[in-house]
Amino acid sequence: MELSAVFFDVDGTIAETENLHRKSFNESFKEFNLDWFWDEAIYKELINIGDGKERIIHYIKRAWPEMMEYKNLTKYINSIHKVKCEIFEDHISDSEIKMRPGVLRLINELKLKRKRIVIVSSNSEESLFTLFTKGLDMDPNSIFDLIAHGNLTKHKRPSPEIYEWSLEKLRLPPQACIAIEDSLRGLQSAKNANLNVIVTPSMFTRDENFTDADVVVSDLGEIQAPFKRIKGKTFGNKVVNIDLLEKIIAN
Repeated sequence: MELSAVFFDVDGTIAETENLHRKSFNESFKEFNLDWFWDEAIYKELINIGDGKERIIHYIKRAWPEMMEYKNLTKYINSIHKVKCEIFEDHISDSEIKMRPGVLRLINELKLKRKRIVIVSSNSEESLFTLFTKGLDMDPNSIFDLIAHGNLTKHKRPSPEIYEWSLEKLRLPPQACIAIEDSLRGLQSAKNANLNVIVTPSMFTRDENFTDADVVVSDLGEIQAPFKRIKGKTFGNKVVNIDLLEKIIAN
């Protein structure tokens, strides 16, 4: 079967943004006079919890369960998350964030060969556009054929709902598509939707178990800086390219 589309996760996959998210959460907590601090160990646990609001709820249940009885807790969490998003926007604007190795190279190759390119993310549409326009200096609408953001479906990953929604919009079978993810929840989401999956672990997910992935590599690779193979057949390729993607689908 010929490759029809490639689905890109964003945080940790297209760019190493998760630490900026972590810092933004911590600064938002200070704004609300909360004595909370998410260090890297805590954030590694939270990385596989839905979206930002769900991470806050999960943390409250674990560390401050008495808060679950508060009136207007949902409104309070929404306020914290709104401030967090504003802080994240400031961090993105001030940072020199770049795409991870091989991402832009692969996107350009896919566009040249007229393959569909899709974003799949738990982030809000606003956060995604902040990253692309202010951080990466590009218009995502001019690059991606579909932007599937976190506000479009009820259930967040590892639910397959966001992938199933995207496949339905594109009218494509999952067997003709490949997802590129960096986390276990992303891998599970794509696999539950019957997609092939390449995993490029990020700084927060390197210790996760990616047994179910078709291929695991350090990154997508550049011609002068090939990826390091961690798991799976790469068929002699040193970078993730269309040749490798189509062989994964056919294998």
